[in-house]
Amino acid sequence: MTHERWLLVAAVVAWLVVAVIGIALGPPLGHDESAFAAAARGDAPPWLYRSTGVIAIAKVGIALGGADWAMRLASVVLGAGVVVAAWAVGRAAFDERIGAWAAAVVAGAHPMALRSAELIGDLPATACVLAGVALLVEELRLERGPGWRIIGVAPAFAAAFYLRYGSAPVIAIAGAAAAVLWWRAIVARPWPVIVAAALFGALLLPHAIQSLRATGSLLGILEVSAQMPRRAYVGEGLVTYVTSNPFLFYGALVAPVMVAGLVGVVRRPSRPAVFLGVVALGQVLAIGIKTHGQPRYVFVAAALLVVLGVAAIVRYASERRYAARIAIVLVALAWLGVAIAMVPFVRFLASERTPLVAAATAVRADAADRPCVIAAREVAQLMWYAGCDGFRARRDGPPPPPTDAREYVVSVPHATLDPAPIAAAHRATAVELPTADPRASAWRIDAVTVKPSTP
Repeated sequence: MTHERWLLVAAVVAWLVVAVIGIALGPPLGHDESAFAAAARGDAPPWLYRSTGVIAIAKVGIALGGADWAMRLASVVLGAGVVVAAWAVGRAAFDERIGAWAAAVVAGAHPMALRSAELIGDLPATACVLAGVALLVEELRLERGPGWRIIGVAPAFAAAFYLRYGSAPVIAIAGAAAAVLWWRAIVARPWPVIVAAALFGALLLPHAIQSLRATGSLLGILEVSAQMPRRAYVGEGLVTYVTSNPFLFYGALVAPVMVAGLVGVVRRPSRPAVFLGVVALGQVLAIGIKTHGQPRYVFVAAALLVVLGVAAIVRYASERRYAARIAIVLVALAWLGVAIAMVPFVRFLASERTPLVAAATAVRADAADRPCVIAAREVAQLMWYAGCDGFRARRDGPPPPPTDAREYVVSVPHATLDPAPIAAAHRATAVELPTADPRASAWRIDAVTVKPSTP
């Protein structure tokens, strides 16, 4: 096995070590995780913006028993593909050495690695986008034109779309950029590209049918999904991506490598490098203008800029005597830092989420498998752990409508809710339930029994 392959294997192992720590010490499921889990179980409302691919992943956890670790297991396996896909992009655009070092740097990116054990679609979708990008570069840069292997781009991009609907802009940017930069290669041998495009459209047909039935529009679900992430103003995310502390936002090692990547594209603009740069900056612009900024929204951009940065650094440092040793030390420190940081990170999340689980446990015990509905300011985790319907209430908003199911109110830190107005609106009383966490409060809303007056 070559040194490059050993480095790739070490990067994957380092990533999986962090993921295993996350599963072993894993906190209760978070908001998005619980929503996907409840949808997979079949008792969630029709959240159209929830990616069907992640719901399918969650069903694996349901089949394994539904424990927290089981719900996250498939995501861990698929998320590790980010490291391998970064290697594939580097190898396709430059060479295997660049790919191996890019994989090593990505494995130490704490915004990614700390999410390696979460039931969300960002990392699996990123892996699929990167795989599609790698295939595009590898096939389109051939002098004879693309071969039939380019058809693999279609399932890669389709999987990325189903795992995260927010992948649509970067997929469109990658397709358009490839068509512009390699149009001669495509014209020279168009049929593989035509078949790949047709297959991609066919793979998206189930989504189009679902969207048409649910919203009356082929793009209806995408429009609903685009409206979900909040933003204070147009371009809020772009401001965040540019002005945030880059070491905290992108990673201590990733941030300087990304900057090197931008510089490298300007100084030595090869066609593959320009393609990766356009896709990376295109995602930042498209997402940054539309939504608020989070690192997970631009994982593809970060990984592509890492590939470009590694290529630029290797060109500069290849003749330096101790460059490889210094790089190994820096990469190893990044891996170690993420592994250490994972422990307090998951403990912090556990502390934040435990009150919700305690309240849900109390409600579940009181409801005793009878139909129930919980009014709270955060409902996804309560729905998953209690098995009830949820009503997202506001402090000054209207109460939930009366139902035949047992009604509950839950209040936890950072999401407090007073049961009195809800009980008064329903002409009922609020009976407090015992919970295992003093920070959690749960009440059952009992209808007041009016005794008939005696003659």
